[in-house]
Amino acid sequence: MKTLFIAILLLASINLNAKTTNIYQHARDMRISSLNHQNVKNGSKKLFFATRAAKRGNVRAQFDLAMMYASGNGVAKNERTAFNWFHKAARNGHARAKYYMGLSFLQGRGVKKQLHLARYWFKLASKAGYSKAVYHLSKVEKALYPHTRGGNHYSMR
Repeated sequence: MKTLFIAILLLASINLNAKTTNIYQHARDMRISSLNHQNVKNGSKKLFFATRAAKRGNVRAQFDLAMMYASGNGVAKNERTAFNWFHKAARNGHARAKYYMGLSFLQGRGVKKQLHLARYWFKLASKAGYSKAVYHLSKVEKALYPHTRGGNHYSMR
């Protein structure tokens, strides 16, 4: 009887562990960023999965988390936290995050306005193929170097 009781407890604990693992597997299978597109209504669920994946290095989740904090979607709006997540995603190669880093420095969102750093990030984003960055790069260069032809500084070549 005691052996049967222990066997039942073991099976129950394995089943609970499997259910927990399945939840995380499901979130990973959804690729986290698709949580925004899967009609997930529960903001805390989206925040939980995105934070978990972002901390583990998932670039798409890092970007999604940054967008959540930047817009206040599902979390309290926090430009500094958004900037930090944009920075992590950008360092991990996310082109759109590089663009948002440029915007952050251009507009002073979460950080002090710094045109040189805005230029740096817009240049990286444009090299990564994010077309909106090209426009902003041109505008920033014209502001930084108004007396040069076309706004291009000699060090850009």
